[in-house]
Amino acid sequence: MATVDESSRFEKLVHRFNPHARLKRHLSLPGGYSADVTVLEIELSDGTMRKLIHRLHGEVDLQQNPNVAADEFRVLQLTHAAGLATPNPVYLDSNDPLFSTPSLVVEYMEGVTDLKPDDPTDYVMQMAGELAKVHQMDLAGRDLDFLLKLEDDCTEAFCRKSDPALVSADERTLLDLLNPRWPLSLNNTPVVLHGDYWPGNTLWRDGRLTAVIDWEDTRLGDPLYDVSNARFEILMLYGPDIMDAFTRYYESVNRVDFGCLPWWDLYTALRVVNKLGFLATAERDESLIRADHLWFVEQARGRM
Repeated sequence: MATVDESSRFEKLVHRFNPHARLKRHLSLPGGYSADVTVLEIELSDGTMRKLIHRLHGEVDLQQNPNVAADEFRVLQLTHAAGLATPNPVYLDSNDPLFSTPSLVVEYMEGVTDLKPDDPTDYVMQMAGELAKVHQMDLAGRDLDFLLKLEDDCTEAFCRKSDPALVSADERTLLDLLNPRWPLSLNNTPVVLHGDYWPGNTLWRDGRLTAVIDWEDTRLGDPLYDVSNARFEILMLYGPDIMDAFTRYYESVNRVDFGCLPWWDLYTALRVVNKLGFLATAERDESLIRADHLWFVEQARGRM
């Protein structure tokens, strides 16, 4: 149950971006991993109701990027202006924030997360098509200096794992494959990345993709990073054939250089290798997850 103090803060928040609106209800959504997410139902001055989402980022996101709220807000301004299926950013509460850290309010998007689609092939082709649109945004004249760089993330990861005492055997195997080719040749123009593109960050309604959500991990970098992350997640959920269908369709609608995809697949494998237990579910235990991870590594190694 919400505390009086929390209710008061949400009321003040609504008043900040719309002094003529009234907060009718707020409801915390369960299952948020990187952010506390709350639905705000507000009544406008003409009596109509409007649904919004309040996002308050957690400690993990803030450690990676202290400006995560402002960066996510600015990226959503870009994607929404480009007509992409993303939430409209409504308000950034950054000056004298009402909550523990700056937070943002975005438009509520209709749809639900659907990890068990009736037609997985059509499902991932829609995902691939929307990802291609993200990567094809016209960025001419846009100020993107605020975005963190994927290349810096990679360099930091390799430096952090240079201490043998801090590296597991599984990580060492992957690092030995990755390091000789870093830094990569910049075959693709850097684009705005979602940063965590997978089925769990999409919303669906009547079999159609309605929104791509949760942009806190956005970066500027090689589009194949997003492609690879999605490939691994799709493999875990639907198997290699559906993963390949996603990849082929993306490649057909966004003709980027795929030469470094094996490297990005290995980098994805490195990022998750110590988190495989977290991916396990009642339907797929850790042994199956590890088997799929090993297959993902071997198919990438074979194409290097």
